[in-house]
Amino acid sequence: MEGGSATVGGGAAPAPAEDGEGCAGLWELPVECCERRPECARCSRPQKVCLCPFLPVHPLKVSTCLYIIQHPAEESRVLRTVPLLAACLPPDKCKILVGRRFSEDRYPELAAVCRNPNTLILYPGAEATNLEEVAVMSSSPPFMIIIDGTWSQAKDIFYKNSLFRLPKQV
Repeated sequence: MEGGSATVGGGAAPAPAEDGEGCAGLWELPVECCERRPECARCSRPQKVCLCPFLPVHPLKVSTCLYIIQHPAEESRVLRTVPLLAACLPPDKCKILVGRRFSEDRYPELAAVCRNPNTLILYPGAEATNLEEVAVMSSSPPFMIIIDGTWSQAKDIFYKNSLFRLPKQV
């Protein structure tokens, strides 16, 4: 085996073609279009595994308005829990914002919600209060901010956006 290459059959391996002749036939192969499976318009899951029969027919009546802060990587995750939640709530009670950075200039509505004394943010920490101990004593409906992502993604979003340190942590 000195100076040459060997293959499993004991014969010499063919030398790679320098001008690309070895790939000539590949360029003529037909390209298959990758078609996505049909998705349910309500829950955004493939129709074969649609969960809509298990969801409420009419939106739930809730007083709290949820702001879901979704990390961009979570949009395409297999479980897709945020569309399921949104399908159960009235559209005006579930706002979904996708991104990593949320400045006051670009998101004035979110900034106003973060400054509202009735707003809670669901994020663990030393300053967090047990949600069961929080009394809602206001006539205006409360707001809840939920960060959707892995722990490291949620931590990154929470600490790099000063707005999210304004609401009461639960």
